[in-house]
Parts: sequence; C-alpha cells; structure tokens
Amino acid sequence: MKNKLLFMCMVAIALTACHKPEPEPNNDNPADTTETVVKKYLVKQLLNDDPEKIMLAIDWNDDFTKILNVKYGTGNSHLLDYDFTYYDGDSICVSISMPQDSYPLWWVWYDTLMIHLQQDKIDSICCYSDGILRDVEHYYYNDEGQLIERKYSMADTDYFVWNGDDVVECKMYGMASPVTIDSFTNYIYPQYTLPFYLSSEVVLEIRQPLFTPLWKHQPVLKDYVKYEADEDGYLTKMIYDSAYWVTYYYTALNN
Repeated sequence: MKNKLLFMCMVAIALTACHKPEPEPNNDNPADTTETVVKKYLVKQLLNDDPEKIMLAIDWNDDFTKILNVKYGTGNSHLLDYDFTYYDGDSICVSISMPQDSYPLWWVWYDTLMIHLQQDKIDSICCYSDGILRDVEHYYYNDEGQLIERKYSMADTDYFVWNGDDVVECKMYGMASPVTIDSFTNYIYPQYTLPFYLSSEVVLEIRQPLFTPLWKHQPVLKDYVKYEADEDGYLTKMIYDSAYWVTYYYTALNN
C-alpha cells in the first residue's frame, strides 16, 4: 500500500477527484501554454522532509544542461545509484548500481541503459543486463516535440495524450487501463524541467518512472492532498496526511 502511494506521488497522477482541494486548482485553463522561464531545477525530493529518506537526489553539471548522477529510493533510507556518462552529444550511458547494504530488493531489470538521442530527445534506449542486450525501447513525439508513445518489452506501450503543456490521458508502466487527468493546480510540477522519461528499473516494486517530465502543472490528486509552493510557483510540498508528506528542493540557475 505504501509503495502504491509513493508511486502516485512520483508519477504525480491518480484517479482525479470530483471535489476541489485547496488551493484552487487550475480547472478553467488546464491547457495554459504560456512559456515557462525556468528559474530553478529540482535537486532533492524527501519523504517527510527527512534527509535520510531520499526519494530523489539529482547532481547536475554547473549550467544544468546535464544530469550527472541520481540517487533514487522510496523513502526507506535505501538507495540506487544512476551514473550518467555522455558521448558526443548523441548518446548517454546510464549505469545502475545497487550497494549491498542498500536497496532490499533482489535485483534491477537492467544494470546499463544506452540512451540514443535525436535533437536532444530520446530516440531509443538499449537495455542491458550483465552485458547482454535484453530490450530496446523506442520513443515517438508529436509535431510539438512532446512524447506521445514509448514502446518497450516487446508488446508493451506507454502513450500520452496532450492538452497544451499538460498530459490529460496516459497509460504507462503496465497500467491495466488508461488514466485521465481532469484538473491541474497552478503550481509547476517538480520534474517539469527534467530532460527524460525513464524507468527506475527496479524488480519487486511497482514498475514506476525515475523521471516523469511530462507536465507543466502539478495534477490534482485525491481531494485530501494539500499543496505548498514557493514565490515562483514551484511546488515545495505535497501533504497526504499528518504522518506522510513529500518535500521538494531546488537550486536556482544563477546560483
């Protein structure tokens, strides 16, 4: 149950509620396409604001054009490491490591991902385990450069339906049926400025994204979820109940 709730938070998606939470969601204009001037980048996501309960920790290069390392967890103090190595601007090798005293799971689906880029977007990913090619993912985009389909694991397909800068319907990571997003807050989704849609590749956990940079605005989740944001509109906290919340930390581009 806890992993399911964490999945909802990380993907920022769930069956949308019929009631309005506070603050007022952006129901009237979910297709806001005004250009967002990026002021800051997500560097850490914590469970209950506990520095030992990392959900994401992202190490960027100096100008925030490249992600160098990611630490990923579900807030249980155990972490996976993702190291990014860049080659000639058209490919990235992601090496996944699982320290012996870390993640209490049996294995990851793949230990190496070779990302192939076209015009700074993922064209395909070759997925390796123990040096053997196990799967190839293919990515497809609309005329606006927005991801509309990801094919992987032979017959499996993720798809995304857009309205302006937000995804209003999607099916991903083995969902039994599509999910519709009916409303959004006025806050910027924390992963909006991350470059890639990638899987966490963890076995024995709900298959979920490492990154989901698919929405400009934070979707409205169940009506019991409360939101906090900073002066620039970046989401800083999602409160599920008095015992469970998630906090987000950013670094400004000019710092």
